[in-house]
Amino acid sequence: MLKIVPMTENDLAQVVEIERASFNAPKDESIFRHDENKYLVARNGGRIVGYIGLEKIAGETHIINMAVDPEHRKRGIGKQLIEKILNDKDVFFLEVRVSNSAAQRLYEKYGFKNVGIRKNYYSDNGEDAYIMRRESK
Repeated sequence: MLKIVPMTENDLAQVVEIERASFNAPKDESIFRHDENKYLVARNGGRIVGYIGLEKIAGETHIINMAVDPEHRKRGIGKQLIEKILNDKDVFFLEVRVSNSAAQRLYEKYGFKNVGIRKNYYSDNGEDAYIMRRESK
């Protein structure tokens, strides 16, 4: 059974493992350690299978990072993480690679709209990012 709970220090190694398997330019463990209180993890038994990070910026909620273990993708874990954090009172925004159409489709299902572009956003290859935003209802 999947449980989504706040991340603890004991979860860091598994979160970093998922980060490294998911991104070309993964965040360092120190960033997760510093931002520990900003993350929720999806736990299946004793195993972390995904995570999502949030922070408030100028009155809006920024989804700073989200990933699902490659071995556990296409099982609805990303959907459950998104559903756990969304509400109808906050404005949410995020950046997503222009090439990541699967993530864009997921976010669009939850009311996110493409509102702009950040040129050369990703440091690993200079790829642009779409800025996606979800208004409160």
